[in-house]
Amino acid sequence: MKKGFTMIELIFVIVILGILAAVAVPRLAATRDDARLAAIKTDIGTFINAIPSWYQGQRDARIAQAVNIDTNQWVKSTTNSEESYTLSIDGVECVSIGVWDINMTTGAPAPTANDIAQNGKDINSTNGRWSGTFDPVLRILKGNRLGSYTTTANAVCDTLWNDMGVVEANITMAGNRVQW
Repeated sequence: MKKGFTMIELIFVIVILGILAAVAVPRLAATRDDARLAAIKTDIGTFINAIPSWYQGQRDARIAQAVNIDTNQWVKSTTNSEESYTLSIDGVECVSIGVWDINMTTGAPAPTANDIAQNGKDINSTNGRWSGTFDPVLRILKGNRLGSYTTTANAVCDTLWNDMGVVEANITMAGNRVQW
């Protein structure tokens, strides 16, 4: 008499493995998204601390000089040599960081596209020295550089902004948060 598994036993094992896989695969995907969001949140925290500190010490307003930015995720704007980077997730612009030349005093007009710092106009592209009209401000924005991300177009972005405590911020290069 040969010893082995019957067909019924094999079917039960396959069914049990299928049930375990159905439960485990979504959890693994969620873990990957959670890790990605945690990395993005860490990047933002690093930007908030490092860029103003670098500017205070070096008088250099270039973001890439202040932090080692992952250019595979954070894409530098090519418009007018702006000093801004945007992170997109699944084709949706999720977070933008940028150095802005804007008046942060009470009653100042809302910022426009012309207020973003530009190399050669506000920032010396050779040494990063600031020549803008006002002191530079680091901005963390929801969506693109003008803050157009307002819909629930991407669940991962929504989780970052709504559930993980990331907020839009305006930070003077002295390291102080300011509001419009």
